[in-house]
This record gives sequence, structure tokens and C-alpha cells, in this order.
Amino acid sequence: CKRSHNLQLGRLKKGKEVEQMNMNRRKGLMALSLAAVMTAGSTAVALADEPGVVPGETYTEAMARLQDSHMEYDELTDLIKNYYAPIKSAYSMIDTMEEDQGSIATAMRVVADDYMSQADQLADVLGSGNPAVMQVVGGARMLRSSAGSMDRAIERSKSSRSVDRQVNMIVSGAETLMNQYEYYLAQRTVVAKALEIARTAQAIQQTMQAQGLAVDADVLSAAAQLSSAKSQLESIDAGIDQIYKTLCYYTGWEKGVDTVIGPVPAAEPSVIGTLDLASDKETAVNNNYSLISMRSGSGSGMSDFQVRTTKEMTQKANKMRTVDYSEDQLRSDMQTLYDTILEKKAAYDSASTAYQSAQLTWNAAQIQRQNGTLSQIQFMQQELAYLQAQSGFKCADLNLQQALRNYQWAVKGVSVSAG
Repeated sequence: CKRSHNLQLGRLKKGKEVEQMNMNRRKGLMALSLAAVMTAGSTAVALADEPGVVPGETYTEAMARLQDSHMEYDELTDLIKNYYAPIKSAYSMIDTMEEDQGSIATAMRVVADDYMSQADQLADVLGSGNPAVMQVVGGARMLRSSAGSMDRAIERSKSSRSVDRQVNMIVSGAETLMNQYEYYLAQRTVVAKALEIARTAQAIQQTMQAQGLAVDADVLSAAAQLSSAKSQLESIDAGIDQIYKTLCYYTGWEKGVDTVIGPVPAAEPSVIGTLDLASDKETAVNNNYSLISMRSGSGSGMSDFQVRTTKEMTQKANKMRTVDYSEDQLRSDMQTLYDTILEKKAAYDSASTAYQSAQLTWNAAQIQRQNGTLSQIQFMQQELAYLQAQSGFKCADLNLQQALRNYQWAVKGVSVSAG
């Protein structure tokens, strides 16, 4: 009995030693888990601090072009994204958020991998069905799931950023401003020549009056025409200056003597034949930013108080009616935008013909001037007529170009005035 008792005590002691070893091993593995979490945290910091890819030659050239002394039409999007303070700040916040979320997702995966490794080690000792093992495995799966959800959220934010829509709306407006800027410049050439003629005419009238060959009424009329020409030129210059300042504001430029606003691309009449109005109407309806927001909202068109006090079914019915009406209105607007293109194309063709005719007349006038058959004032008037035709064609080209851009922006989803 004594020997049996000692044997039982020995077995009990040995069992306690094994249990203590297992407990120590579990504590060690749990300590490794904690270390893994700490390591993952430091890994996230390291990932955030790593330098980015060094920009290549193409990137460097593109940035140099943005920062030169010319504001070009095709640079507007990049200029607004990089230098318009509110948009730049918005993108910076988004990029920081995505970078942080990406680092967190990476850290989650590191921890999850360590958890699974430790779960395998625990399973060797405790068995795969042990609650402690299952808890570690469950934690790893949860971390991987969260990391995947975070990745999907990042992708969604990249593909549907509301700030991108804001950029498109601003770029659309900036293009219109640049078009208007060049429109004013074309008109200014004519008004400046008219002012020159008015000054010349006034000087002639004053000379004739001194010689007794002109009456006071003619002198006063010349003075009035000169004053009117000055006023028109001042008005156009004020418009040019204001548009210039606005463009510089949106593109982050400071007004300076070396800053040049580049030309607007010429209209491409051939594009008109490629437009599919029926298809473009539906594309515009699907892409329109306001309609997208309206469809995703609740109780569209209703105040907060109305939403709170109106039944859900009524809200849905009101929303459907509002969306349907807005879609039909946009289809009507697309028709108007298309009709405007055709109208501007007709004006473009007419102005082109007039310009070609004026060119022939102006060529003849220069020959007549050389032959002495045209007076100075007559020659200047012929030049004015030529400049008017030239400006008329340029303005018609700008009008057609803007009509095409309005239509194209509407198809992309930007709300454009069809009036």
C-alpha cells in the first residue's frame, strides 16, 4: 500500500509538472501574441514613414509645365487639383485618411498571420478544438475581415470621391471663364481700333473747324464717339481683368506681368456628326451628380421637418416623382444644349464666310492705300471692317467650342445651364 501510495503521489506530482509546463508554454505564446501586436503597431509607423517612389522624368516635366508662366486650357484640371487651396486641402485629407487606413489594414494582416501561427502552436499542445485555440483563430479571422473591409472602403473612396465631382464643376466653370477671356480679347481688338479711328476723326474735325470747314455739331459728334469708344474699351478691360483674377484664384496663381493665359482650342465642327443625342440623354441622366445625390437621399425635395412628419411611403412616392421630373428636365436640357450647338454651328459658318469676304476686301484696300486712292480715315475704316469680321469669326468659333464643351460636360454629369 505504501509503495502504491508513493506511486500515486509521484504520478500526481508529475501531472502537476506537466500542467505547469503547459501553463508556462501558454503564457509564453500569449506573450508572443502581445509582442506581435506591438510589432504590428511599430510596422504601421514604419510603413507610413517610408519614402515614396521618386518621381520620374514624365512627372517632373508635367510639374514644370504646370509651374511655368503660362496657364493652358488643358492644364486647368491639374492646376485646380494642385493649387486651388480648398481642393488641395480636401485631397490631402483624403490621401492621409487612405494612407492611415492602408497602414492599419496591413498591420491587421500582420497580427492575423501571427495569431494563426500561434494558434497552430497552441493546437499542438491543447488540441485544435480547445477554446483558447478557437479564440485565437477567431481573432485572426476577424482581423483579416476588418482589413478586407478597410481595403474595399479605400477603393470605394477612390472611385467615387465627391471632391472629384467638385473639381469637374470648377474646371467646367474655369473653361467657360477662359473662353470668355479670349472672347473679350477678340472684341477688344475691334474696340481699340474704333477708339483710334474716333481720335483721328476728332482731330480731323478740330482741324477743319479751325479752317472754318466744319461746324460745331460735327466736332461735338466726333467727341461723343470718342467718349463712347473710351467707355467701351474701359468696360472690356475691366471684364478682362476680373476674369484674369478669378482664373488665377482658382488655379493658385498670383497676378503678375509674366503670367500668360493660353488660347482656347479651336472648335471642332466635325464632332457634331459623332454625337448621339438619344444615347447621350440617358448617359447624362445616369451620370448627373445632382440626380445621383437625389436618388440616394430620402424624401428628396422635402425639408427636414417634412421628412420627420411624413410617412415613409409618402416620402418614397414624393422622391420618385421628384427624380422622374428632374430626369425629364435634364433630357429637355440636353435637347436644348444640342440645339444650341446646331445654332452656333450655323453662326460659325456664316461668320466664316463673312471673314473670307472681308479678307478679300482688306487685301484690295491695302493696294488702294498704296496707290493713294484711299484716305487715311477711309483706310482705317476698311481695317476696322476687316477686324470686325475677324473678331466675329473668332467669337463664333469660341461660341461653338463652348456649346460643344457644355454638352460634353453635361454628358459627364456636370449640371450645365441650357439657357
